[in-house]
Amino acid sequence: MNRREFIPGILGAAGLLIPSNGLGRYLSGTPISQEPKSIHTWLTPPRSDNYACDVDIRINRFPVAPDKRWLYYLSLQVNFTGHDEWSHGGIQWAGAKEFRDNNNKGINWGGGSDWAGYGGIGSTNTPFTWETGKWYRFRAWRLDKNEEGLYQWLFAVMDRASGVEKQYGKVVTKSEYIKNAVVFTETGYGVSCGTETVDVEWRDPVFRHPGGTSGPDTGTATYNGTCDGANSTQQGLISRNPLQWFHATNTRRTVAHNSRLW
Repeated sequence: MNRREFIPGILGAAGLLIPSNGLGRYLSGTPISQEPKSIHTWLTPPRSDNYACDVDIRINRFPVAPDKRWLYYLSLQVNFTGHDEWSHGGIQWAGAKEFRDNNNKGINWGGGSDWAGYGGIGSTNTPFTWETGKWYRFRAWRLDKNEEGLYQWLFAVMDRASGVEKQYGKVVTKSEYIKNAVVFTETGYGVSCGTETVDVEWRDPVFRHPGGTSGPDTGTATYNGTCDGANSTQQGLISRNPLQWFHATNTRRTVAHNSRLW
């Protein structure tokens, strides 16, 4: 089982919506004990010989005073063609020791495989002072083989406004290509279904291969939460051109598990 193969969560029930920024996707309610856990959009490209994958992300809304113990991970995961190899990279709010002197903010890039175990193909935590309201571009791409004959994969984050891109570590694989990808919004370590809403937008995913570039043919919604009241998790399509969609916690779910966004 790779990092993003989950048992379906329980769908949320009806609740009262508070319109917000024209989308009407936020929900008020009494916090309950279940967890939102994670939201995933699976990206299926037309080819399986991809050597890179890029996607834009913007955090529109985040808790004003999040607990230092909480985890939020907003990530691009690439799944490779063999050996159950995968790696995910993205923005974190986490209590990792590398982030504690940076107000819990950082970038993680790491993955696993059937031959190296969880985290065994590489793992890097780097402080990064991300901001709400800014577009960033995540980029994972293949480098040359290392001395052991393993493919190296680099992760980078670009600030879209400034055009500045920085690199955040490498992983290694036996696989030569990326077969598909998934973007996810993950929560944990005390985040509840009633915790203040997190709202994330994703935009313009691109797979790069020997024939050029391709967008994903399909985007499929899945969830891993246990919220069984009005407070749940949600995702939805914003635009087909450019391709853009959102993830949100603490909201009413209208897009069911295993639904196609496009």
